[in-house]
Amino acid sequence: MDVVRTFPKKLKEIIYEGGHKSAEDELMQFLFTNYSKATRPIGKTNDSVPVQLYMTLNQLIDVDEKNQIITTRIWLYQQWIDSRLTWESNSSYQNLPSLVISMDTVWCPDTALLNSADDQFDGFPRIVIRGLTANLFKEGTVIQVVPAILRTPCNMDITYFPLDKQTCEIEFGLWMYADRQVQLMLSNEEVPRENFITNSEWEISAAKGRTMVKVFTATPDSYTSIIFDLTIRRKPLYYTVNLILPCVLVAVLTVVVFALPSDSSDKVNLSISLLLTLYVFSILVTELLPPTSNMIPYLTAYLIFNMMLIGISVAMTTGVSILCQQSSGKKPVPGWVRKVFFRVLAKILFVETKLVRPTGIPNSSSIYRKANRTAFRERRIIAHIDDHETPEDEANLLENNSSTAKLLNLVKDRRPYKVVNFNNTGKTKRNISELSLRMRELTDYHKQVRTTTERQIEVNTTKIVKYMEVLLRRTLPKEKTIQIQTEWRILATIIDRLLLVTFTLCTFLGGVSILSRIT
Repeated sequence: MDVVRTFPKKLKEIIYEGGHKSAEDELMQFLFTNYSKATRPIGKTNDSVPVQLYMTLNQLIDVDEKNQIITTRIWLYQQWIDSRLTWESNSSYQNLPSLVISMDTVWCPDTALLNSADDQFDGFPRIVIRGLTANLFKEGTVIQVVPAILRTPCNMDITYFPLDKQTCEIEFGLWMYADRQVQLMLSNEEVPRENFITNSEWEISAAKGRTMVKVFTATPDSYTSIIFDLTIRRKPLYYTVNLILPCVLVAVLTVVVFALPSDSSDKVNLSISLLLTLYVFSILVTELLPPTSNMIPYLTAYLIFNMMLIGISVAMTTGVSILCQQSSGKKPVPGWVRKVFFRVLAKILFVETKLVRPTGIPNSSSIYRKANRTAFRERRIIAHIDDHETPEDEANLLENNSSTAKLLNLVKDRRPYKVVNFNNTGKTKRNISELSLRMRELTDYHKQVRTTTERQIEVNTTKIVKYMEVLLRRTLPKEKTIQIQTEWRILATIIDRLLLVTFTLCTFLGGVSILSRIT
């Protein structure tokens, strides 16, 4: 049994005696004989081990605004001196300047990520990778490089979203060692970027480190933390094209509502559609941002401002539509409204206020004038009948007045005999007494016709006047109602134009004052 137990040791001695032992083997055997990785590399008990630390940034993987967590890929560099691991460069070790050693065989500080948002990595909260190697130099300097993917919380300031800047902290410190035992120091304030991979949404504008000393109530010792501040800025192109510009266009369409005709039924529908559109944009912004009551983004304030404007525009549009469509025409526009809107605002806003009389409805005064002219013209017909005895005169009268010609034809149709043609009297001079008799009969006939015609004309004129009075009694109130309704429509147009100018100014000034703060 003793031979079996000692066989591996004897075999090892035979191999080393028979083979050549390398300088690294000899040096490793020299360094780690009687070495304890559980104790600090100090000469005296009160001494402190200085550890230099700095970080390089490789990638900003993700920024989770909803949960306020950033994910980064870094390399963490640590350097300290272990006085127990020194050697002289001589021929016995072939002048080796350095060794690559496993971190499992040497003492190392218990550096931890103090503000970690993830507890799933090995060795949490310590930044440790099992089997990781380090460089050991002959002066006893140990340089350790730890690659890590870190998830750390970041307090988001969303006031200037989507053109915002965020400052996030990555804090490292010793988990158990106090400053009197291990002194953590920052070797480089600037955070270099090695093999950096850019992010499509964010860019890192600054990265610096700083030192902070903390004292806790549970122990009188002080603890040093090293904090790296990352200032990241959002790239604005995506959100400008897909969020800000559509919001501005919807706000501009709010003004277009008042450019539509006052009696259009599509105004309210358009306003409500715009209100729903802005509400959808507000929901999209809310889903991107963390639920916080500490601040309101200016973009959200701009959306709320536009929704308020659209809500007011819906109310105003409804009022104008009621004013335009439900006017009965019984109540005229008040006098003070005429003075303010028709005389002052209409001129300023370039609104035409001239009332156009509806076609097909004549004026009352013109109707009376036409009736009087008709009666006067019919009375003159009788005078023409008496004054014009010859057919030539009758022909001239026919050419000058069509209405008189109609009446003369009526008279001629009622004569019992033909009128004497005086141009042919030279041929009919056989009997002058017969001609005189005919003349007297013609005179009596004219007097009789005149009396009968005058009576008929008076009766007809009376009937016409009565018909005109009935027509006027029905037409004039309707004409007045139409005029009153037209005035109300013109008033609605003036109000629409006033709201158009007012909302244009409010939309422009509000957009400039709010959106300018974002940029």
